[in-house]
Amino acid sequence: MSVFLGDLVDFTDKAKGWSVWNWPPFLLVVSLGAYALIVAPDGPARQFLWVYLVIGAAVALTLVRLVLPARRLRSHWRVLMSATALICSCAGAVGMDHLADHGEIDVTGLSSISAGAVTDGSQLRLVVDSPADRSRLRLTLTIRDAAKAAQFCAPEARYSAQLRGNTSTRVDDVRSGQTVDFPLGGLQGAIDVEITLRTEEGCRMSLSVADAVLHD
Repeated sequence: MSVFLGDLVDFTDKAKGWSVWNWPPFLLVVSLGAYALIVAPDGPARQFLWVYLVIGAAVALTLVRLVLPARRLRSHWRVLMSATALICSCAGAVGMDHLADHGEIDVTGLSSISAGAVTDGSQLRLVVDSPADRSRLRLTLTIRDAAKAAQFCAPEARYSAQLRGNTSTRVDDVRSGQTVDFPLGGLQGAIDVEITLRTEEGCRMSLSVADAVLHD
């Protein structure tokens, strides 16, 4: 405890020597960074990487500006560091706002296919239990042999798909693992996809959702 208190007293003494003009930029950068983290939406982590990097750079610059004695930094460098930190933090906050409105939304866990094992010509229904908050759906399905020990049909299996009741969105001859993109066009409510399987006669297959993402 005494060691901790000693460190705290030492830190407080050092903080007293920091210029009061260093605090407003630091507090502003921290506030903008906190705002960006609070409004961060759900979605693939990769789309947030650049936002986290610019916020981290902004905080690092203001910390250096805050801790380093004024005599060790020329005035133009201090101004440049503060300006860069503020620009980075503003870019991070604006960028996170943009991602909240237009970023990708992972709905794989909200997607389900109606049937289990299916055969050639079987019609399935895939439902994404999420509102169409973006303009497009990117979908990847996996086709597997239902009885792996008795057949090997997956490499030749295909499917066609379309949004329910919208033939203009139809895609054909889609392989397992191939990504397709559907325009949602202002669709309201849950997203419903009709799927028709094409495989060799006598083959029993199973379909699952590998990836489903809403995006603009």
